[in-house]
Amino acid sequence: MSSRIRCRMRDAGGLTLMEVMFAVMVLSFSVAALTQAVVSGQSHTYEAMHSSRAVTLAEAMIDEVLSKPYVDPDGDVTAGPDASEVSRDQFDCADDYDGFTEAVGVVQDQSGVAYPDLYQKFGRSVTATYTTETLVDLGGDHDGLTVTATVTDDKGRVWTVSRFIQEPAS
Repeated sequence: MSSRIRCRMRDAGGLTLMEVMFAVMVLSFSVAALTQAVVSGQSHTYEAMHSSRAVTLAEAMIDEVLSKPYVDPDGDVTAGPDASEVSRDQFDCADDYDGFTEAVGVVQDQSGVAYPDLYQKFGRSVTATYTTETLVDLGGDHDGLTVTATVTDDKGRVWTVSRFIQEPAS
């Protein structure tokens, strides 16, 4: 009878050391894979937000340019600010923005108020060039101003947004 009890006790036991080690190893690999997936997801989310901020800054600059008249009130027809327009708040037409730049860390809105810190990782510049574009839906070639806002981050990555402003009919 005592031999029967010993056999049962031996068979009723838990896990061997080898089984425990294998289970710990499988659990470790699972946790590492899950952690990598979470970190990768967070990285992609950050990059998407970063790109969104860059495009927002470019579009804000384009909107600012579009808020100005096409024709210079002073009659100047060359792209770039007039000699008397030494700061952005003095720009009085769309082509005055040609050559405008803001360095990384000093990006401001139209009123001169600095954007929040999240946007200070960017700098931006503008080109405004008189061009002729073929607009099929409007019946052919049209003269106008192509405005391009370029945003660069502190790592050298670049985003651009361009708009064509058709010359108003005389």
